[in-house]
Amino acid sequence: MVKERGTKLWELGVSSIRALETDEGILASGKEELYGCVFGRDSLITSLSLLKVYEKTHDEYFLSLVKKVLRTLAKLQGYEVVIESGEEPGKIIHEYRPTGHEHLTQALEERWYLYPDNVMRNYDSVDSTPLFLMVCYEYLRVSQDQAFIDELRPNIDAALRWLTTYGDSNGDGFIDYRFHPDRKGGGLRTQSWMDSTESVFNEDNDERPQYPIAPIEVQAYAYVALRAWGKEERAQRLKEQFNEHFVYRKGRHLQFAYAIDGKGNKLGSMRSSVGHTLFATFKGESILDAEFVPQLVKRLLARDLFVPTAGIRTLSSRSKKYDPMSYHNGTIWPHDTQLIAEGLHNFGYHKEAQMVQTGLLDAYSHFDSPVELFAYKRGLKEYESASGQKACKTQAWSAASLLAALLDAAIDTVINYEKN
Repeated sequence: MVKERGTKLWELGVSSIRALETDEGILASGKEELYGCVFGRDSLITSLSLLKVYEKTHDEYFLSLVKKVLRTLAKLQGYEVVIESGEEPGKIIHEYRPTGHEHLTQALEERWYLYPDNVMRNYDSVDSTPLFLMVCYEYLRVSQDQAFIDELRPNIDAALRWLTTYGDSNGDGFIDYRFHPDRKGGGLRTQSWMDSTESVFNEDNDERPQYPIAPIEVQAYAYVALRAWGKEERAQRLKEQFNEHFVYRKGRHLQFAYAIDGKGNKLGSMRSSVGHTLFATFKGESILDAEFVPQLVKRLLARDLFVPTAGIRTLSSRSKKYDPMSYHNGTIWPHDTQLIAEGLHNFGYHKEAQMVQTGLLDAYSHFDSPVELFAYKRGLKEYESASGQKACKTQAWSAASLLAALLDAAIDTVINYEKN
């Protein structure tokens, strides 16, 4: 039974990735679903998982797909300031819709910006640029394809410049985002991976956090990106500031802010994104000081976050904003849970990581799909918002995370893996 399940899930993951592949890389979701286009963040997190799969299977297909992703994102990289789209020099794109953008560019009261060539390019993503730098480095590490990285070197340099200029809009040393005050059209007010407006709030009061917002996981990605491309001094400064401001004590308990706002306020609700600090490592080191790792591991596996038969919630069930059926305030996202599991492996918590991945694989089996997200409310439930929006059935980063989880959980011993 275990062997059959492993084989079935592997085939599901591979077939989903192949179905989402395009000439420009990979779609975030199925062509007929809401996110059936190229997203920078999704493509890059998918790529990190696929590079891991390539490293274990040596299947060139995964490597070639990542190469295609990088080439497309380099081509779409920002080169000028366009306030209405969020474009900035060196910034990696968030969403690319050559067609099928009318629901954003025509139907909304605050229409999203459409370029003169009738293509929607949106750059409202604070993490795509450091993730691009991470994927470029990982691609080089596992492939040794120096010629391709040399081809991308101008894009890599431009992305690094963005990190150290536009990426820190208020000069406090952290990578942040804002919705430009002069912007007249629509776009994303929240620009981290949990990009719904509901996901940014103060736990202790009802005051709306002020721009710019510096999310915790983005600092972790930026730290790795800076170290990977030789900006060691800047990376070290970021790490020192990070551990001074994002880790703090509240009473007797150690707390981890999921973001810091423009007033310097620590947004202290416990979120799964805090666990990305364990995932993003360079040569075994993350932005989080080693002394804090055991406390964070314990916190991530506490009952208010970790569901043994499902994964890790996006928000603690103790939070005032917790809702198991909300988009980002209590649901479980497979890629998010898998990134945290990889982080646990990174720091030697293999038993804990496998426990998390076992629950996640149970959920994949239950839905029989690399689903975008799901809910856990006295059992696994399909996500559906109050307005009727449902989770995408086939999501790229979920499919790639499924493959990575299978290999991490040693299911490769029961998979009849055949190179295509």
